[in-house]
Amino acid sequence: METTTNTKTIIVTKKEHELFKRLIETSHTVDPIEKKSHRKLYEELKTATIVNEKELPKKVVRLNSIVTIQTSFGRKDGMQLVLPSEGDLSKRKLSIMSPMGSALLGYIEGDKVPWILPMGTEDILIEKVIN
Repeated sequence: METTTNTKTIIVTKKEHELFKRLIETSHTVDPIEKKSHRKLYEELKTATIVNEKELPKKVVRLNSIVTIQTSFGRKDGMQLVLPSEGDLSKRKLSIMSPMGSALLGYIEGDKVPWILPMGTEDILIEKVIN
């Protein structure tokens, strides 16, 4: 399993920065992978580039983005990042609090980002972002 250390700073709007922090702080998950994913996103939020809505680049993964990604498990087309209450993989709706969803937030089309799995960390390539 190939891994890389991503040193890029994520980009988020002030509104989403506050939302993501609040969701992590109020999360009651007992799943160790989700906890680790939440800690990683929380650390990334501490150093995030915070911009207003108009300054956010169009290809940044954010809430409600539709993404196409490549993993060792194959290509996933048209996954929409949604609030946890709306997550439903059968409808291609990926919760922003899932390990994959939280790994993608704030990164840009073309980035390779680390995804925390039970057996370690793997890279996800963000092939396309639609906002």
